[in-house]
Amino acid sequence: GVIRHVGDALKDHSSKSRGRICAIGIAPWGIVENKEDLIGKDVTRVYQTMSNPLSKLSVLNGSHTHFILADNGTLGKYGAEVKLRRQLEKHISLQKINTR
Repeated sequence: GVIRHVGDALKDHSSKSRGRICAIGIAPWGIVENKEDLIGKDVTRVYQTMSNPLSKLSVLNGSHTHFILADNGTLGKYGAEVKLRRQLEKHISLQKINTR
């Protein structure tokens, strides 16, 4: 979908540019493949981004630099991130931007 295209465009841009772009992905925790690999406090974890063709879950897009994972307790369902994304987008859109 669109998210994959954006991620691929960011990856392509970062390979051609010296400027650093921060790409934040927002996803529901309950659909993340191998989510157990992400659990830990003050540790670095390796995350496998190869998707399992038999799984109904999704892997996180490796082109993003950061992730916000929304957890409403559901498993295997999209939608937990929608309200959070909407609120975050509204908050960001209301911020004043300083142009040097």
